[in-house]
Amino acid sequence: MTEHKILSDAEVETALRGATGWKRNGKNIEKTFAFETFRDAIAYVVLVGIEAEMMNHHPEFHNSYNVIAFSFCTHDVGHKITDTDIKLAQSLNAIAQRFPNVK
Repeated sequence: MTEHKILSDAEVETALRGATGWKRNGKNIEKTFAFETFRDAIAYVVLVGIEAEMMNHHPEFHNSYNVIAFSFCTHDVGHKITDTDIKLAQSLNAIAQRFPNVK
């Protein structure tokens, strides 16, 4: 099982500065990515799935055509934001940069 460090409110706010575009919304961190095409969006989801499986941390997301919206926290520790959430958010940003004109 992965070890997670639960972050305080101040730690979450500081950590999110290093995860461009991610915001806190209640118990979750959230971001929406808009891709040029549906194909790009689905290819992104496949890459995210691989990364999430390697991290053993599986985000909740919603897909609508070319838009992927994430909203997640760490369920294993009582629905808190952890260092693992921040690492995953940073990884999701890095993966998105592989695609042209992602917003």
